[in-house]
Amino acid sequence: MSNRSAKTRLGRPLAGNALSEYGLIAAIVLGASCVALANLGDNVSTLFKNMLGSKPAQTTGGTSTPSSPTGGVTGAPLQPGEIQITLSNGTTIRLPDHPQDLSTSILTAGANGTTHSLANTLKSIAQQLLEKGAISQSEFNTLIALSNQGHRIAEIQKAIETVALNSRRPSEFSASMFEFNGKFYTLDGITSLIGYDNASMDPNAVTDPLTDPTACPEIAAFQKLFASAERTGALNDPVLRNVVQILSEQILSVSDLTNIAAYNIADYNAPTSSMAENIISNLTDYKAEGICGAGNGVDSGVQCAAG
Repeated sequence: MSNRSAKTRLGRPLAGNALSEYGLIAAIVLGASCVALANLGDNVSTLFKNMLGSKPAQTTGGTSTPSSPTGGVTGAPLQPGEIQITLSNGTTIRLPDHPQDLSTSILTAGANGTTHSLANTLKSIAQQLLEKGAISQSEFNTLIALSNQGHRIAEIQKAIETVALNSRRPSEFSASMFEFNGKFYTLDGITSLIGYDNASMDPNAVTDPLTDPTACPEIAAFQKLFASAERTGALNDPVLRNVVQILSEQILSVSDLTNIAAYNIADYNAPTSSMAENIISNLTDYKAEGICGAGNGVDSGVQCAAG
């Protein structure tokens, strides 16, 4: 591996005697490549307990025809597990396919499937807002670009997870080549695309995952698109901004945790089959909860009607 001797590696121990030491080992200093855990701390609020969908298939792009904004619970009755959010201007959007919690989604669909699901939710929100005339075509395009970058990050996660599942031992995983977007990368090369290059011993060094300047290239590209969405006015509604912000933070946190899990396998000989469990073992550090997870109610200004 490359010069990771100065990195902080944070994590909770995995289940089982063979892995009981990883929580301590994961806190030692590793290399200065883009592999640090971005601790979201309070930046991930209690909005997302049951946000994640059960359909992680990738979708991108698209246009819609605007119509007039609507308010209140409209159209067909909400389906079980579906929630409806009312924005500050009265526009309503529905979030179907969200009942899976973060741990369940990662365990069943992997980190890449979870990220695809989050990115699909961003796309669905953008389409609904355009159809209701709540955003312009330009603002819609910006939100779709943000969604597409989430899908791109998910494909990097998929490359890492696929090799882990097909590797018989940690040494084989570490020595493998990883294919993404038609190119082949070493483990150091592909993980240097995601995560944060922050070598501080302070777990709160990354105080804002959407603006931290130590973000690796694909995360930095996502940050720029989120900033563009703010700048163009696509996120002027405060409730909408809350929802999109937390979706975005979830995408970045799962990305960084995938990075951490890869190095727990490579550096500490964690079983190659343990990647999902390794990611899940760190989730409490991210306070990963969902939009109106308890059903009807209000979370940080987000009003939900639940099916």
